[in-house]
Amino acid sequence: MTTADGGQAKTESTAEEMRLVLDAMPVAVAHCDAEQRYVFANQVYASRFGLTPEQVVGRSVAEVLGEELCAQIHPYTERVLAGESVQYDADADYAALGRRHVHCSCTPVRDAAGRVTGWVATVTDITERHHTEQMLERYRLLAGNAHDIVLFVRRDGRIVEANTAALAAYGYEREELLRATVFDLRDPSSGPLTADQMAEADQRGVTFETIHRRKDGSRFPVEVSSRGTDVAGERLLLSIVRDISERRRAEEALRDADRRKDEFLATLAHELRNPLAPIRNAVQILRLKGEAHGDALFARDIIDRQVQQLARLVDDLLDVSRITRGTIDLRQERAEVTAVVEQALETSRPLLDAASHRLSVSLPAEPLWVMADVTRLAQVLSNLLNNAAKYTRAGGHIHLAVESDGSDAVIRVHDDGIGIPPQMLRRIFELFAQVDTSLERAQGGLGLGLTIAQRLVEMHGGTITAASDGPGTGSELTVRLPLLPMPRESAAADGDDRRTGEPNARAELRVLVVDDNNDSADSLATWLELAGHQVRTAYDGPQALAAAEEFQPRVILLDIGMPGMSGYDVARRLREQPATRDVLLLAMTGWGQDEDRRKSREAGFDEHLVKPLDPLLLKDLLARHAT
Repeated sequence: MTTADGGQAKTESTAEEMRLVLDAMPVAVAHCDAEQRYVFANQVYASRFGLTPEQVVGRSVAEVLGEELCAQIHPYTERVLAGESVQYDADADYAALGRRHVHCSCTPVRDAAGRVTGWVATVTDITERHHTEQMLERYRLLAGNAHDIVLFVRRDGRIVEANTAALAAYGYEREELLRATVFDLRDPSSGPLTADQMAEADQRGVTFETIHRRKDGSRFPVEVSSRGTDVAGERLLLSIVRDISERRRAEEALRDADRRKDEFLATLAHELRNPLAPIRNAVQILRLKGEAHGDALFARDIIDRQVQQLARLVDDLLDVSRITRGTIDLRQERAEVTAVVEQALETSRPLLDAASHRLSVSLPAEPLWVMADVTRLAQVLSNLLNNAAKYTRAGGHIHLAVESDGSDAVIRVHDDGIGIPPQMLRRIFELFAQVDTSLERAQGGLGLGLTIAQRLVEMHGGTITAASDGPGTGSELTVRLPLLPMPRESAAADGDDRRTGEPNARAELRVLVVDDNNDSADSLATWLELAGHQVRTAYDGPQALAAAEEFQPRVILLDIGMPGMSGYDVARRLREQPATRDVLLLAMTGWGQDEDRRKSREAGFDEHLVKPLDPLLLKDLLARHAT
């Protein structure tokens, strides 16, 4: 049986235990009576005002809180004394903590009769959360009208805030998106985001492209720029996400336009070369017959030079297209610079002679060796010589010099022509750049030669520069290429140069010419007959196969682009037949890109000759096969 004294002792013990529990709580707790005096305050509550719980108990609310805070909470105090539980936020100026933002929850205390005798208040410091919300609200206002998606993300991937553009882009309601993570937005095809990637974004910032997924499952490409930022004491990732669907479509459209441009250039080259082929063949016929004299000889030479010029322009157009796409494939080997120079001189000699230029050449006593694609490097030097010829008045002087300088082979082409204005020196190697003078305009050109030369030299690991003292002072173009060590045994001793002796043009061969362009086939056949060969013509694939079986040629000049049965098909059939398996099979075509050459090799052709045919090259091929 519990006595009255025992019951009171037990009640006091329970109250003391409750005070101890409340003192240990991290939340501020206070009990006030109906007269708004403190009955109890725990340690956390009292410490906010720089007091102890004993100093708080017995004081009035106004005395402890101060006038400003009392004015803020007065409406809520009246409501709680009227028996209503209330919650509210307030700004409090604490003696120990300074200005803080708090959340208060007040519950009425009632006696046994149900009368309100006071209230209990719990006070939670939400200053950091309030600051974060304020900061996010500022960001929300700033980003609300932004076209790009703006996301605030925690390191665990949880989305804290998103702008209106994000809701529209992903198709989520605001509450849905704020329950999601950036991992939910990323399409699985892009692979997972790792903790290391999130850390890198936080520390250094990252920008990358990936695929995101909308609520409806549709996918779209995005560019994400993500960087760590402090928002009211919390470390977040600020991610700017840009929908790049339109950019991808524009890029694809550009790639498609570039592909169509390349196809157009290749087709244009083919269509231009086809009529050039019989014209050049006709010129060679006139040359072999030797009947031209006077004006007729003059006209023949003009036609020959202009056909060569047109062929060079076509080649330049295709070369610059390949260079811009990075599809030129160099076939590099150990090469002696003098041999490259000789090949370039052979190509440029007609243009130099036509303008009556005086050409001088200085070569080193010892051979200089470089790693080069001889054909392409000779093209570079030929472009420089042609450029000098065009920019030098008739009868001018052009000097080509080769020397070694330390670890470089140096090739200089100097002329005493019109020179280069200072403002043009900075852009002389740009596409379509031309010196704007009447002389240059008269000489023509597309402004591609130096661009092609520069890229080819750079692909060889070298440099090319231009120098001039200005208009009327001439110019000098200098090519530098890395030297290779001198070989132990000079390659110059290996065999004779194929151009040193006159090939035996009268060694008779049976040659089959196949071309669906009758003018091209007939003119080439006539030229070959005048050169002493037995020639048969065919104008399509089936005729070619029948003529090959009957005529048994040693050489077949075969056009590729024939209707019905292409030259590739004919070549494969010829290689399958024992009688024509070892014939010299020469592709004769207006298509001259690297892919075309690869296809012709795979079909079984020995050589790929681009129209209009180079008469010296063809003459040399036939002469070598005749021996």
